[in-house]
Amino acid sequence: MINLDEVGSKLTAGRQKNEELSAFARAAIIGAVAARASQSAVARAFRVNRKAVQRAIQRFESSTTAESRPRTGRPEILTRREKRYIIHLAKRNPRLSIMIWAGI
Repeated sequence: MINLDEVGSKLTAGRQKNEELSAFARAAIIGAVAARASQSAVARAFRVNRKAVQRAIQRFESSTTAESRPRTGRPEILTRREKRYIIHLAKRNPRLSIMIWAGI
């Protein structure tokens, strides 16, 4: 028999507290609830709150997919790596002028 705690902890390992669940993890949550596991037990196993489990189920019922919806607003220009590099440069030389950073 599959151990829900083991599966949940492996799927959400390394996830930050405010980071979005992957589509695969949401699908596993939906599958666990469909297999008659309680929402509270699933929430404990996947280390999310019960409301996140409820939202995953509601979204699946309304859209029949576990994928994230497209985000609204302007897309970010810089990648996560570029942001880290800029922060690294600023920490290395904090006296650089903002004009230099702006490329003026």
